[in-house]
Amino acid sequence: MYTVKDLMGNTQNADSNKSLILSVFTHPACSGCGAAVEMGWELVQDFEGLQLKTVKLENREGLERAQQCGIKTIPTMIIYRGEDECERMVGLPKKKDLEESLKRYLD
Repeated sequence: MYTVKDLMGNTQNADSNKSLILSVFTHPACSGCGAAVEMGWELVQDFEGLQLKTVKLENREGLERAQQCGIKTIPTMIIYRGEDECERMVGLPKKKDLEESLKRYLD
C-alpha cells in the first residue's frame, strides 16, 4: 500500500497491485497543464477505480519525481497499474484518446 494525493490535497491509500492511477505532471507556467488536470479530474469522476495524482514541478519533490520518471515535456500523463507504468502521453491528448487508453487498463 502507498498513498496518493488528490487535487484537494487529501490522501488515500492505494493498493499497489490493483489501483489504476493517472499521474499528471504539471507546472503553473504551462499553458496546457490546467486543461490536462481538468481532463484528469473529469475522467476520475467518470471511471470507477481510477485515481488522479498531480505532480507539480514547482517544488523539489515534484522535480525529483519528474526526473525519476524521465519527464522532459509538460504536460505529461502517465497511466500506472499499481506502481507499473502502462502508458505515457506527452503533451495534451484528446480526451477521447485518453479515455480509450484508460478503458484498456480498467477492463
